[in-house]
Amino acid sequence: MQIHCDVMSRSRVRDITLMLGLRRRKTNDGGSDQNGDVARLFFDSFSKRVGIVEEGLKNISTEVNKLKISMDRSQLSDLVLLERLRKAEVLVRESLNWTKEAAGIWRELKEMPFTKEERSVVTSEPSAGPSRVDAEEASLSRRVLAPIPELGTLPSITTPTELQVLTMLANEGAKSAPEIGRVVGRSREHTARLMKKLYEEGYIRRDQTRIPFRYSLVDRVKQTFKKQETRDGEKESVSIPQS
Repeated sequence: MQIHCDVMSRSRVRDITLMLGLRRRKTNDGGSDQNGDVARLFFDSFSKRVGIVEEGLKNISTEVNKLKISMDRSQLSDLVLLERLRKAEVLVRESLNWTKEAAGIWRELKEMPFTKEERSVVTSEPSAGPSRVDAEEASLSRRVLAPIPELGTLPSITTPTELQVLTMLANEGAKSAPEIGRVVGRSREHTARLMKKLYEEGYIRRDQTRIPFRYSLVDRVKQTFKKQETRDGEKESVSIPQS
């Protein structure tokens, strides 16, 4: 009897153990299913948020590219405007220089003497007078300049007045246009044209820091006149008779 009771108690314990194990397995299976649902929900939510962030980053990248293109265009426009401003500044400087030069020449013309004789020539024969004087000077220049081969370095000096002005500047130094006009006996207009011609051809330099402008010879022309004076002195020393 005791053996039978032990067997019965053992079988009951086994049955209870099996029942508890089955219940625990069901509980574990339910928990794993619930955990899977939570993980799936979390993954879906995270994926949606990542998608929103990616879309925002794409929009920001597009805006940055637009701003970059706009900045590049703005810089290019600034460069074009800067180049135009530089060209405008150059033109303004040139215009100011020309205006200053014209004003200086006008002051020189106003300060130069103007005789009644010259005024009558200008009023009576405005077109024929200068051409006749220039023709006379050209004919005289051939006789004056031909015997001086040393002045071959001054090819465009064609009139005695031009040679007289250069000689005066070589001997007496810098002078203004009114002073030159009084010495050579020419009108203001004629002297202004003469000095402009000599200046543009590179025979004289012009000091624009003073009004009226002062003119002086360039070094090349000074050397030409010095050589001529040296040769003239040598000729005089040779021609002196020895006692």
